[in-house]
Amino acid sequence: MKNNKLIKRFTVAVAIFASISSLCACSSNGTQAFSYDGGDYYYTNDAKYQAAGAPAIAAEPNYAYEESADYEYYDEGGGYGVENLSAPISEDQATASVAQNRKLIKTVDMSIETVNFDETIANLKARIESYGGYIENEYSFNGSLYNNNRQSKYANITVRVPENTLDAFVNDVSGVGNVTQKTTSTSDVTLNYVDTESKKQMYLAQQESLLELLENAENIEDIAYLTEQLTEVRYNIESMESTLRVYDDLVDFSTVNFNINEVQVLTPTVIEEKTPGQELKEGFKTSVSDVLVGTRNFFIKLIIDLPYIIRGLICLAIPALIIFVVVKIVIASVKKKRKKEYEKYAAEKADDKKEKTPENGSAENKQ
Repeated sequence: MKNNKLIKRFTVAVAIFASISSLCACSSNGTQAFSYDGGDYYYTNDAKYQAAGAPAIAAEPNYAYEESADYEYYDEGGGYGVENLSAPISEDQATASVAQNRKLIKTVDMSIETVNFDETIANLKARIESYGGYIENEYSFNGSLYNNNRQSKYANITVRVPENTLDAFVNDVSGVGNVTQKTTSTSDVTLNYVDTESKKQMYLAQQESLLELLENAENIEDIAYLTEQLTEVRYNIESMESTLRVYDDLVDFSTVNFNINEVQVLTPTVIEEKTPGQELKEGFKTSVSDVLVGTRNFFIKLIIDLPYIIRGLICLAIPALIIFVVVKIVIASVKKKRKKEYEKYAAEKADDKKEKTPENGSAENKQ
């Protein structure tokens, strides 16, 4: 008998959960965030409330309301209730409240040039602190002269500042260096936020139903099953709360990404119109300056690299000397061999001539 009673209660809880699920599903399509008199509320196009004469949401961003009755949606212990009001809410008030309650994530990307890297970084950090912000991530490269190849300093810094001071902060830090690029982006996560909040309320309602069933459970199997379900629901609630905290942090603190580079000459940010004569004069002057600077850098680098050049010449001279000695030895050996062969050939020729002289011929005839 008790088991049947427990099963009936569990069935009722499942039905309640299904009803809340369908309500949350409607919230993603027909629900808009709304704030009124300091509370957090939302209007819905749900048929149940429309039948009761609740204010409807038009297809366009402007809201139309029925005049048959006035209702306010209010926060009721984590859920949402309906109250009949004597004073109607105007369309302008509703639109303004929705606009104020939007969840906007703002991100700014800035590229800055500077001729004094360390001073610029110090000024930037001072301004970050003065506006109540903090550095979320920082990577800096302080330059290098490895192999005499000078590499300039640069830094990538991610800053978080309060959203209400973002514009003032961006305008202020624009003076720490030469801003060559700035990009501002805004992401509206209002619908995702409302949907996540609705899912959280759904799981909270399911948690209450499971707790009531768990209080009346008597056998081990029911207690184990309900505890498992309660653990899963609690995990989902914590997941929803974590997502909401992330949204709140991203909304309350805007992100500013800085890319700071050290340069010798700042890039002009304002291009002035010039006459052809001015362009020729400045262009020729710039070319001469580049040639002089390039020649100066070449000879400076040549003198600096002179030890490396001498070492390279020595490394090349040693194998060349070895090859030269080997070639000389081979040539001398070949010449010596040819000389011996020539001497042998000359001796044989001399012997042949002696045998063919007249004296030798007459002697042979006498014999």
